[in-house]
Amino acid sequence: MVTPQPPLPHPLRITRAKPPSLTLTRKKKQQAQTLEQRRRNAKFAKDQEAKMGKSEDQLKKRTKETPKSPISLFWLAVLAFVVFGGLVFELLSRFFGV
Repeated sequence: MVTPQPPLPHPLRITRAKPPSLTLTRKKKQQAQTLEQRRRNAKFAKDQEAKMGKSEDQLKKRTKETPKSPISLFWLAVLAFVVFGGLVFELLSRFFGV
C-alpha cells in the first residue's frame, strides 16, 4: 500500500527556517483578575464611555459642579475632638467634682 506524501510548498513561495534560539523563553503566567480589579475596570470603562463624544468644556463643567470642601474630613474630626472632647471632659470633671 502506498502512503500519500504531504503536498510540496508552492514553488514561488520562499520559506525561511527559524534560527535556533539559544535561550529558553518561558511564558508568563497571567493571573486571573480579582473581583476588586474587575469592579474598578468596569467603573473605569463606564466613565470612559460616558466621556465619549463630549468636548473638554462639557467635561470641565461637570467637574466644576461638584464643589470640594476646603478642609479635609480628617481635620474636621480633629477640630471636633478638640472642641467637643474638651467640653465632655470639663462636664465630667464638674459632675464628679474631681
